[in-house]
Amino acid sequence: MPFIAIILDLIAAGAYFFQLDHQSSGVFLLGLIFQAFVTILLLFMVFSYKGKRYARVQTQVFVKNVSIRYGIILLSFLINGIVLFLYVLNYLDINPLVFSR
Repeated sequence: MPFIAIILDLIAAGAYFFQLDHQSSGVFLLGLIFQAFVTILLLFMVFSYKGKRYARVQTQVFVKNVSIRYGIILLSFLINGIVLFLYVLNYLDINPLVFSR
């Protein structure tokens, strides 16, 4: 699953660069839908992960350290969720931080 998360990140990055080259409202909408799809897939992966979620050695009391594989999936989901939020802001013309026209 972490390998699938990395592949999804690379595909989402490719979609970003495609939108950067072809800036139009229709392409932005397709990019927004694709980013939402990737984020939903990663959310599904976060909850359906069957591997070891926490590291064997815990360094602090009351703090759980996640395993590296689960951490890759979590970090991928968080970054793609933030990018989805920025895509929504850009599409609604609230803040053109991602794609400045």
